[in-house]
Amino acid sequence: MKTSRVLILFFLLFLIFSNGINTHAILNLHEGTYATYALLEPEGGPGGVKDLYMFILYPEGLPPNVRNRLIGYLSPDSPWVKDGFPFIIGDCTEVFLEFEILKVLDNTASINVSITFVNTTLEGDYRRIIPNLTIWEVLDLNFSDMTYYENGTPIGKATLFIDPSDPPKPGEVLFSLEGLSMDVNVSVGNVTYSAYGNSTVLTYYRPFRPPHIGMTTRRFYFSEAGKNWSISGGGREEYTYDFLTGVMIAGTFSHSTELMALGVFDIDSMDRRIRGKSEDGVWPDGIKLYDTNIAFPDEGDSSYPDSPWRYYMYSGILALMASLLARWWKDGHG
Repeated sequence: MKTSRVLILFFLLFLIFSNGINTHAILNLHEGTYATYALLEPEGGPGGVKDLYMFILYPEGLPPNVRNRLIGYLSPDSPWVKDGFPFIIGDCTEVFLEFEILKVLDNTASINVSITFVNTTLEGDYRRIIPNLTIWEVLDLNFSDMTYYENGTPIGKATLFIDPSDPPKPGEVLFSLEGLSMDVNVSVGNVTYSAYGNSTVLTYYRPFRPPHIGMTTRRFYFSEAGKNWSISGGGREEYTYDFLTGVMIAGTFSHSTELMALGVFDIDSMDRRIRGKSEDGVWPDGIKLYDTNIAFPDEGDSSYPDSPWRYYMYSGILALMASLLARWWKDGHG
């Protein structure tokens, strides 16, 4: 009886604090909101030679003006031209990914998503360097299901931000890897409200103290081959979000819904500047927040709950703990 009362109490708290909450207000997704993520130039290696970040483009998925420009850069012996390889491979010294909210109307936002590859070469031709190769696309995000739509057709779940009160569920498909003969679905593996435990997550923008929301995908694998070419790969994606706003602060981001929509099939996101854990916190692999006009909560020294939303989140977590406790009690004493 006592356990039931606890669950009811937390459920009532959940309803009280969630009543009237607007998803895009929580996410700070208003017109003019922007965030830039980066993979910066690696330190010099042996002999001063710098490692490069590799990326793979899927020309059929690129905006037409970008595709036409890229084709003009390719030489006749390019694998894309010579062997019919469906992808174009390039490298660069830095990567910048940005989203900007152009318009919010009712429950939908128009979001400009862009990616810039700095000092780019294509298909291994190091004689021709493209200072800035930028690809962009305007995507429509529906806040009710946090899904992007194109002409009314869903194209995948947002991975740059999630609704912290209702994140994607394990097993839910986030996006598909296009450009293969059979689409490979990438789905949610796990969602946790305690990503990196008690460690601070370090970004180019600023440190983010715990707690954080973490989402990992299930492992996936792809393999494709033609007459004179083959491609294979896979792995597992990991995204880390700010606890209160649900905006991504770091992510491996080798693959994502946003990248697929831009025609970017893959990015080598192994950050070669700093890796691992230090006394200051954890520096994750992948892209990290670089610049933004989002006013993240708790930018000062105090970690005391400073908004109804935080109380709501805490009560939700406590309700989850109470539910798990009740299940354990029932299983052990039923």
